[in-house]
Amino acid sequence: MKRVAPSVTRRSLLAGASGVGLSALAGCSERFWSRAENASPEQVELTIKTVPADDDAIAAMIMSQLRENLQAAGIAATHEPITEAELYRDVLIDGDYDVFVVKHPGIDEYDALHGLLHSQFVAERGWQNPFHFSDVGADELLERQRTADGEEREETLTELFDYLLETAPFTTVAYPDRIGGARENLSLSRPPRQAIEFVDILSQEFDNGPFDRPLEIGVYGETLADRLNPIVVDRNRVQGLLGLLYDPLARRPTVDIHGSGETATYEPWLAEQIEWDDDSGLTATVTLRSGLRWHDGERLDADDVDFTFRFLEDTSLGDVEGTVPAPRYRDRQTLIENTNRIEVIDDRTLELPFGSTARPAAVRALSVPILPEHIWEPRSEVIAERQTRALVADNDEPTGSGLFEFGETSMDELVLEPFEDHVLRSTDVPNRPNALQNFSQFEGIRYQIAPNVGAMLDALADGTIDVTANAVPPDEVTTITDASGVSMTTTSTTSFYMVGYNIHHPELGNPNVRQILSQLIDREYVVSEFFNGFAEEPTQSNALFGSQGQARLDGTESTTPLSVFPGSDGEIDPERVRQLFVEVGYQYDDGALLK
Repeated sequence: MKRVAPSVTRRSLLAGASGVGLSALAGCSERFWSRAENASPEQVELTIKTVPADDDAIAAMIMSQLRENLQAAGIAATHEPITEAELYRDVLIDGDYDVFVVKHPGIDEYDALHGLLHSQFVAERGWQNPFHFSDVGADELLERQRTADGEEREETLTELFDYLLETAPFTTVAYPDRIGGARENLSLSRPPRQAIEFVDILSQEFDNGPFDRPLEIGVYGETLADRLNPIVVDRNRVQGLLGLLYDPLARRPTVDIHGSGETATYEPWLAEQIEWDDDSGLTATVTLRSGLRWHDGERLDADDVDFTFRFLEDTSLGDVEGTVPAPRYRDRQTLIENTNRIEVIDDRTLELPFGSTARPAAVRALSVPILPEHIWEPRSEVIAERQTRALVADNDEPTGSGLFEFGETSMDELVLEPFEDHVLRSTDVPNRPNALQNFSQFEGIRYQIAPNVGAMLDALADGTIDVTANAVPPDEVTTITDASGVSMTTTSTTSFYMVGYNIHHPELGNPNVRQILSQLIDREYVVSEFFNGFAEEPTQSNALFGSQGQARLDGTESTTPLSVFPGSDGEIDPERVRQLFVEVGYQYDDGALLK
């Protein structure tokens, strides 16, 4: 009888192939794990970016101490000095860095931490989460503080700062005092920085009456006025300038940062009246002042306000799938629950929906600069991938609605002329801001641009300028105090020097590593030696995260230990630091910290 060979089924064929495959992979697997176990560990490497010492001596000194202490801890730390424009591009736009040291402009209110740290902003530009930080616990607390009020909000913020002590992607080094100089006849108690502080100077009464000349303001640096775009991060560095050209709905008055900073009342500015209603979700009904005009004579109305919030949300105005948000004021714009639900009632009235957001947080949205739709709508044109003309425009002839309009500029000066048609220049306007009681005692403003701080202070000493706008370095204090007819002014500030970490870096993604690195700066030594005492070190949990200038919270005396420097006089104890790394799972080889 003929024998029939067994059929070869697809299942048996796959089973055979599988067996061969597993046998072959078994050898590969052994070789793979053998190779992994025998691979030579590499030393942890970090590059620190900051501006050169000529641009910011303090940042350079902080970087130097950090680098030396990292090296003593066994980390291959190097420094990459780059220009301010390059630093902002690398950090705030491209995310191309390991560690950076920079002077942050300051957190004006607790809610500003939402934009700085919430995962919603990991893919956006500017000071919206440049660390790529994504943490569910932090998100929940950041969202809760927006909707809470009173005691509940304080408790939430305290819990947030405790949580950030263990997870945050940045740390605060010091809060520099702002140092400036002014002619004695100005009687200043603090150096001006914000637009409202220059308005305060312009509103002073003088013994000899108003001046028939502009207020002369000294600034120093190169290309200060090349970029007059109010919605980008690499805007001009002339202090207060854009705030004088572009008005918001409401302004925060000058306040003592150690007073009730967060609860300070915003004064209506372009708005004549703001009515709040929280019966079914928080809303603000804004009534604009009558007769508002842009600097080019066009009428400013409620449509411009509606446009501004939609434009900050998406500068392409819907032409791009997703959005192309403006990098500045983005977090404040998100306080609006839904820009499509903004209701323009008539030319002067509109309703802004805030949903579950509490009023202490929502009021920040009213401080964004209002933009003229007829100027910025054409700039919604998409010119590259996720890039609109609005985000690249220099805006060299800015058209705003401020008390001053752009005059002319050159290499050594920039002139702002009085905008005579501004309704707030009239003294009989309803609900006129208190800051304008004696406005204005000068005929316009002229910024005199010096090449360096020394030249600016020489101009102050010889009476060419009235007041300095740029902060004066601590080592230049004697230049002011030795000058005749000049007063030195100082004040605490909300700005702070910070060290930031890129969460995408293999080691910096570990919160334990970030905690250790944040301890490697002797803050007390920095304040004493680098600032000559003209600064404050963070001593409370909120202060470690840029919020020293806000209203004090009852719970800021945290139960979690604050950063403790493992050494003295700026130098670390290498053995103590190495033990810290060993405790979180790292190893050393001949003094080198291994990956």
